[in-house]
Amino acid sequence: MKTKLLSFILLGCIAMRLHAQQFTARNVAIGLSQPREYSVDDIDGDGFLDIIVAEFSGNSISILYGTGNLANFTKVTLNGLVRSANGSAVKPWSTLVMDVDGDNQKDILFSNYNVSVGNDGLFWLRNTGNRTFSSSAQTLQLLNRCRGIYKANFDADPEDEIIIAGDNSTVGNIRMFNLNTTNSSISQFESYSGLNRPLHITSTDYNQDGFQDLIFTKYGTGSEQGLNASINTNGVTIINSPFPGSIDVETLIDNSDVSVRGTRKTIAFDFNEDGLVDFASVSLGNGNWTNLQSRENVSGTQTSHLSVQNGSRSMVSLAGGDFNNDNVPDIVVADNSADEILFFENTATSGTATPNITFNSPTILTSAVMDPYWIESADLDGDGDLDIIVTCTNGNGANQGFVTVFENEAIVLSTPEFTSQNIKLITSDTDIIISNLPTSVKSGCLYDISGRLIRTQKINSQNNLFALQGIQAGVYILQLSTPNTIFKIVKQ
Repeated sequence: MKTKLLSFILLGCIAMRLHAQQFTARNVAIGLSQPREYSVDDIDGDGFLDIIVAEFSGNSISILYGTGNLANFTKVTLNGLVRSANGSAVKPWSTLVMDVDGDNQKDILFSNYNVSVGNDGLFWLRNTGNRTFSSSAQTLQLLNRCRGIYKANFDADPEDEIIIAGDNSTVGNIRMFNLNTTNSSISQFESYSGLNRPLHITSTDYNQDGFQDLIFTKYGTGSEQGLNASINTNGVTIINSPFPGSIDVETLIDNSDVSVRGTRKTIAFDFNEDGLVDFASVSLGNGNWTNLQSRENVSGTQTSHLSVQNGSRSMVSLAGGDFNNDNVPDIVVADNSADEILFFENTATSGTATPNITFNSPTILTSAVMDPYWIESADLDGDGDLDIIVTCTNGNGANQGFVTVFENEAIVLSTPEFTSQNIKLITSDTDIIISNLPTSVKSGCLYDISGRLIRTQKINSQNNLFALQGIQAGVYILQLSTPNTIFKIVKQ
């Protein structure tokens, strides 16, 4: 294939320690009914990221259309959602943006958690253009107590697959589907059961074979007690792709070292700069135990970074990314009991491998978010740093929930005099060719716009190809393991 110059913008310039004043909190949507999980995507194609929120008790989904100004979102609520098959109301739990019918319009998929075998599952709202959607929810798959939904490319074809987590009381299952846009249907190709209530799904190329691997949390029965109880009941598990075929299942975080009762959410980053993917998760538990823990890939040890047994904290969600622009990933956590957003600064140094994952004591970014539920990060305003998005249930009261955006004001896009040490990037359909690499560069990490780690790869001046096989067209962040080398890239 003929190569073409890769579009890039240098983002980082001066690393700084993150502090609370670096963020400006903005309530961008109010009057929501128990907002749960959400997705971030440019659903209307205007070049600005939008936030698509599931309202669990409102029988509705709200779309916050971005304008590039984080003080100004346009809220449109899709009210009175019903299943087209039987006319029953739904309870959206999680949203996903995907073109279901192949018309090049981004549709909304959502999971329904109505605790009803005949009514729960995965549904979609067809995008009819001009910010309008179908009023009836079309059924894609029935699945009891459907929670987390996710998409990623787990095989060699160019299409994303869909993954669904069904918590199904104490049993639970993970189901994997291919999407057929010709007839707007999905077909199951793999299923796992007996998984103790899987909730959250994500992915990363853990074994660096060019394929995304599936990661999910297990919430458990809620009855587990103590550090060593039911090692595999709660925690984080990975299924290595490609699948179907020979399935390789590994436990990432469990009760062998720290209590992980009620594991809610997990993230995957190279926290200690050793070129391998690591993992962190939050666990709510049943009672007073709550925990933030990490693991240095599968072969490493688990570490508890904040563990509380007295009920003063309830860590329900976390997100990762480089929030202070020092080229190493940090963590932000939503604390539902203290109504706080906590920032855990990574102590690692960019480009220098360390044997352990360690974080500084948490900084409180805010103590006034009123029952935070779900937290993610994304560059909402395109200024080169990660902003924070939080849904808040406000005591679960009807029409009292809201969405808060924390605008990160650490940096702005750098000016042309920053030449990134004369590093040049050229891409083809399969690779990024990186020339003029300094000797300090040992690896590269590719992130999507939400901060999710897509791929980690060792590179140097002799091996200067960063693989793009299996990665869809879109906007990404390429971070090289040396200061001030963060690029915004566009794969066509």
